[in-house]
Amino acid sequence: RDVEALWGRIACPTLLLYGKESWAGDPAADGRAAHFRHARVVGIDGAGHWLHHDRLHDFLNVVREFMAR
Repeated sequence: RDVEALWGRIACPTLLLYGKESWAGDPAADGRAAHFRHARVVGIDGAGHWLHHDRLHDFLNVVREFMAR
């Protein structure tokens, strides 16, 4: 509950990335994203938990696009 309360205090836009083959799953589907005020959830195909290692180019494209907003 403490972590969820902390997430709820984050007021800035938040990018939640996940690898679609990760054991951690989709934060939108499992409810984690709902605790953030302004979360954007992006799943990356062909990536596991270390999506930045598995699909670096896709990871960087998503992060760059998010940061440009």
